[in-house]
Amino acid sequence: MKLKKIFAYSAPLLAIAAAFLVCAIILLITGQNPLTAGAALLDGAFGSRVRLAESLAKTVPLLLTGLSVAVAFRAGFFNIGADGQFLIGALLATGIATKTSLPPKVLLPAAILGGIIGGTLWALIAGWLKYRRGAPEIITTIMLNYVAVALVAFSLQLPSSPGGAHGWLLETAQSQPQSDVLPRAAQLPALLSGTTLHAGAIIALLCAIGVWWLFTRTEKGFLMRAAGSGERAAKIAGIATASQAYFAVGLCGALSGLAGALEICGATKQLSTGTPGYGYTAIAVALLANLNPLAMIPAAMLFGFLDAGGGAMERTAGIPAVMVSVITGVLICAVALLPRFKWAVQSRAQLKTLFFGNSS
Repeated sequence: MKLKKIFAYSAPLLAIAAAFLVCAIILLITGQNPLTAGAALLDGAFGSRVRLAESLAKTVPLLLTGLSVAVAFRAGFFNIGADGQFLIGALLATGIATKTSLPPKVLLPAAILGGIIGGTLWALIAGWLKYRRGAPEIITTIMLNYVAVALVAFSLQLPSSPGGAHGWLLETAQSQPQSDVLPRAAQLPALLSGTTLHAGAIIALLCAIGVWWLFTRTEKGFLMRAAGSGERAAKIAGIATASQAYFAVGLCGALSGLAGALEICGATKQLSTGTPGYGYTAIAVALLANLNPLAMIPAAMLFGFLDAGGGAMERTAGIPAVMVSVITGVLICAVALLPRFKWAVQSRAQLKTLFFGNSS
């Protein structure tokens, strides 16, 4: 039991150390100085109050999409579609904020609610395809990501000729593939003036606590985890696995859609074809945290700091920001290999106990 606890706490740290070590080796091979890169990375993420706030702002969508992935994985649904759900949430939030005439007092809640509904419905498409048609969700969620990207591009397309058709969300000036800036009433207040750190950070923290409470303190969370751990055993135990699965899929879509809405209403203030998706990095966040909602807070912060620091590393040290993607990829590989390493350590300990007894 002691070995198991030590491994549980040290495994994420081992994965992070392995990722940075691999990146340091790559930098050395290419003639770069890892210490210079590390200093630039840290300065870009923590160098000032403004930089720290920007790093925390990047944590918000990563935390929510990471929670989305964790909810789905716990229920046995491999959600690779948080990216698409995020974009659909951002799309609907933008549409409600810029194309409706709602009273100012309800415009922001309506935009956020629209994002949640959009993400939920987008995820339920893949859920229906899996549980009613037997389509593997890994394929359908990935394909739905591409459809979501295409819908955003279609909604923001520029007119091909003067007087030609254009996207329904395209800005009034029609000069760039982006929407109009959201009206003031649809924008989340900033937590630190002059930065993109917004009140959505508080909402994301509350969501993490809420998902933790759902999984550890409620019957619904137990039923979801039971259905995800073994569908056949859950059915024998009388658990309605289909309803639990649909609830989990809808919840994961709602979290990703919320992330998209908060990003638009809080950070970017407008939608563009370059609006980044966070779904793939969210998988790394969820795996690094071992699907633990509370552990996902520091995991999301790590990737948020890497994202913010990567740009500074490229600007000041001349080292490509793509190295952050290398770190992410190595982290995913390391986390995937950790269970095998854990099995090897436990097997060795069991053999030692068998042949030499318990020394304690």
